Amino acid sequence: MTNSFSLYMSRLALFVLVLTFSLSCQKNDDTIAEPKTITDLVLEDSRFSLLRAAVNHAGVGDVLKGANLTFFAPNDAAFQASGLTTMAAITALPKEQLKTALLYHILYSPVFSATIPSGLNSVETASKGVAFINKTSNDLVYINNARVTEADIQAANGVIHVINRVLTPSGGNLMMTIQNNPNLTFLAAAVKRISLANPAFLAALNNSASTNPLTFFAPTNDAFRAAGYSSVSAVEAAAPQTLIPLLSYHVVSGINLSYQLQNGSVNTLLNGNRMTVAVNNGVITVKGNRNSTPATVRTPDVITTNGVMHIIDQVLQP
Repeated sequence: MTNSFSLYMSRLALFVLVLTFSLSCQKNDDTIAEPKTITDLVLEDSRFSLLRAAVNHAGVGDVLKGANLTFFAPNDAAFQASGLTTMAAITALPKEQLKTALLYHILYSPVFSATIPSGLNSVETASKGVAFINKTSNDLVYINNARVTEADIQAANGVIHVINRVLTPSGGNLMMTIQNNPNLTFLAAAVKRISLANPAFLAALNNSASTNPLTFFAPTNDAFRAAGYSSVSAVEAAAPQTLIPLLSYHVVSGINLSYQLQNGSVNTLLNGNRMTVAVNNGVITVKGNRNSTPATVRTPDVITTNGVMHIIDQVLQP
């Protein structure tokens, strides 16, 4: 009986040991398999130290824990390229401005790279802005002028796509963007001057929808001065018949972001007139038929709800 009892106790102890080990493994497995939100992944990934500072400073961590999200996440190199090289530089930004910028990187639906249609499509972001996603013929994915360098990092509440640039939120339609830029007051005056004679041009710039988008090569105030318009008053006094072809020559149909521009000529809205585009080591220039030297794109890829604007340093002459 003693031997039987000892055997029974040995078997019981072995059973308890196996059961304990099994439960321990199950607990560890559960811990490993616990799904992580977009916020969790950003906070623990060393590539996102500057993004982590931005998320914490702007207070959007809870937003990134919401359901069914897509987050286009700028890595540290993207922040550094934008001039935000340190956490101190990020935390010096106004919180609301930073919050708006980060919300512009979020879509309220999970979008995996395989489901993105080919070509360029507009999307509404969490900031209520418009962004343009482009899937190229060789399956590269861009959002505005930022390239997706790593796609489809799956989270419990959506998906992360790593991008190589910080996105700048769209600021209204083309006309609003021109009017809100203090370096484009001469251009704003020129558009206003032709509005009665050519209301269709103003309507195209004021279009709030992303259908029929435009690319506007926008001359600065200094560019207008160099072209002979000494002041806003001089622009306002110019003949509409002179300004209409001049302005039309600065506009191209469709979205043409900086990475899409190539060497060659493109049609403008001025019938029968093309401008010449050149790209050399990342510097983009455009030249009019009667310009002796090309204009340089000083600020590329200003995204608007109905197109994109490249700010240039000369008035193009058709």
